[in-house]
This record gives sequence, structure tokens and C-alpha cells, in this order.
Amino acid sequence: MQFASRLVRLVLFVAAPATVSGQQSPPGPATPGVATAGGQERPARMVMPGDTSLRGERIRGGTNSYTLTMIRNGAPQQLATLVDAARWDTVAKVPMLHRVQTLQRGASGLVDSSMTNGRTLAPRMHRSYQSSRKILLEYNGRRVKGSFTPTDLPGIAVDTTLSVTPFDSGNWDLLVRAMPLDSGYAARFPVYDFDAGLHLYIVHVTGSDTLSGEPAHVVRFTLAQGREATVWISKASRTILQIETPLGDESKLLQRLQPPGPRVPSVPPVPPVPPVPPVPPT
Repeated sequence: MQFASRLVRLVLFVAAPATVSGQQSPPGPATPGVATAGGQERPARMVMPGDTSLRGERIRGGTNSYTLTMIRNGAPQQLATLVDAARWDTVAKVPMLHRVQTLQRGASGLVDSSMTNGRTLAPRMHRSYQSSRKILLEYNGRRVKGSFTPTDLPGIAVDTTLSVTPFDSGNWDLLVRAMPLDSGYAARFPVYDFDAGLHLYIVHVTGSDTLSGEPAHVVRFTLAQGREATVWISKASRTILQIETPLGDESKLLQRLQPPGPRVPSVPPVPPVPPVPPVPPT
């Protein structure tokens, strides 16, 4: 898959599950449980927007920078840099998390921006600017409206009603960081992606580790059958410290948090993000 063909959710540019875009069927079937260290199956609870286990206040605002490195046969090759900026705001008396993720590979710059309800973690808005296309999505419960505009072509309207209220697949990590993350915790949750439609992601807290001197939760993240990544999340700040994605053929993709400092080069100009009007709480 070509790098510029999609943003690939910024942190995992491996192909998403192949489903029909905008499908209205229920998510699944998905793995009903996740294997524990003892080889037994532990049920993964279904988590929906507004679940009482989710706490948006676990997510801190701020800016983090990451390197994305391909490791093939033990040889590393830096592919891209990612800047992830988030800030809290209040819209119509509802806490909202505004997020802008900027991915750069060489001269190519891609930008995702989104707004998420801080109480329920339900998505409200998503904007994606790429060299080949622009995607604008507005979420209102099960309904998703917006537009898809390929470069130099007329825009195409998006208007679909899903079978369930989804999370935004591009913000899967916000949801995970808002979860309890107790040892052994397992959850599955529906996400919507413009390219892949409605499907399930599964997470399982497999243990603890120390990364660069920082205690971390270790989470197995399942996108589809046979397609997984391992995520290290700081216990203190809930920041993503590292994501490791096996790609087969002795290859893996490594996303790693950079130390603070001006280490990420500037990104080529992108279209400005239009203002988002106040929206009622979900």
C-alpha cells in the first residue's frame, strides 16, 4: 500500500480490515475473547460511547513528537515523524478534546484534526487533509455526514446511518488511554473509518513494563484476525510511549516517543482547518 494513499490512522500505517465503506451491518463477527498467558480465553467486554468505565480526564493535553521507524532484518530505517497535539476546550458547556496529528515523510505532509466529547469519548468531527484527497466528517450518534474530495475532482457527499454509535478509528488510542487498564483488562469497541466502514477493535492489557525508565501498561491491540500491535502506555501520564507493529517477513514498524525538544522538522503548509460550530452533547 502506498504511504500517501491514506493516513492509516497516523500510528499504524498497515492496511485496515477490508470491509465496505459506510456499511450499516453490525460490527463483527469478531474474536469473542482474548487469549491469556495461560492459554485460556477471557471475554472482552463491549465498550460503547458513554461507558461508565471511560474517564476522559485521564487524557492530558499537550504536544508529543514521535519517530516512525521500519525495522527489517534488524536494520532500522526512519520513515516519518508524527506530531500529536491535543488541547481541552468547552463547547456548549461540554468538555471537548481538540486534536491535530501531523505526519511527515520527506516532502509529504498529512494532517488529521478531530474533536471528541470528553465525557463520552464519542466523536464529533474529523478532518483529514492529504495530498490526494480531503475528508470532512461530522458525527451525531449513529449518523455520519460530510464529504470526500479527491484532488482536482468534485466532492462526494457522505451521509450514512450506522447500526451502532461508533468511536472514531483515528482516535482509538484516546479511547484506550481513557480505559481502566487494570492487569488483564480486555475490551472491544466499534469504530468507524471512511475507508473500512464499521468494524471492531480489541485491546487486552497483557502486563507491565518499564520503557526509558517509565512504568508502562503493555496493551495488545487487535485490528483484525492475525493483525495486532503492542502498545506501551505510561502509567503516570497515559501518554503513548511506543507502538510496535509486526509486518511479516522479519519486519516491524516502531513508533516511539521522542524526548522533549525541537527534533521534528517543520511540515509543509496544509489547508487550514475550518471552524467547528457548537454541537449539542452526545
